[in-house]
Amino acid sequence: MMATVEKNSLSEFSSLLSNALTSLGHERLFNIAFVFTVETGFIPTSLAEKFNSTNSNIKLARMIKSQPLNSFWYKNNDNFYAELKMSNQLCFLIGVSIGDSLIITLSHSNLSKCINFETDKIIPSENMENLFDLSIKYKNLVSVPIKCAVLEITVGQYPSLCGLPEELVTYILKTGLKPIEFYSLMRSCKKMYHLVTNNRLLWKKFAIQELSVIPVPLGLRDTISISDYRLMYYDILRKRAIRNKEMEEASKNDWLL
Repeated sequence: MMATVEKNSLSEFSSLLSNALTSLGHERLFNIAFVFTVETGFIPTSLAEKFNSTNSNIKLARMIKSQPLNSFWYKNNDNFYAELKMSNQLCFLIGVSIGDSLIITLSHSNLSKCINFETDKIIPSENMENLFDLSIKYKNLVSVPIKCAVLEITVGQYPSLCGLPEELVTYILKTGLKPIEFYSLMRSCKKMYHLVTNNRLLWKKFAIQELSVIPVPLGLRDTISISDYRLMYYDILRKRAIRNKEMEEASKNDWLL
């Protein structure tokens, strides 16, 4: 059930991002930044009374999708403004046009973070990998720092790992943790369990690493293209344990002889 909820959440925000990509020029850039900001947990002020922290991100995404994205911001000349709330604190998302670029700034009180979005760098929607990288960069440099600052003021602490956007959690998972550390992470909560177990590239990395350091069990190399690398990784460990036990038994028999 939890995995279905998380998948639906990603699907809803992917749909919002697709809507953002239908616009052109600087409006397209601002819409993309708006979607990234909302996905981090910021709520448009026009929806703040209808949405609270007990609601799911799926509900927020659907509420936003029910209206045109440009209904959540206004334009003054060639600059863009949107008001959002984080923990009932008013924040401002501003896009300032400079040539073919749009300087995106997210601010709260006297704290601001900004990033430069260039028109020629926002590639067509069919190449989602670049948009994924842009999302990580934007959230890492802009929306998450402002979110942390607001929550530190209002709640007295930074958000937990579960409070980060899922792309950033996935990015953190790829920074060199060992499998045994992932097992601890998987046991911490249902969200972390599903983020780890459903990360195909992560388990592929573990499986290939194991194949590179031990002799390949008979028939295993033929299954390298299977889709579930997590099961492959477990199969490698199981066959290694069986082989080690057989070698240990053989060693004992040799000693007895």
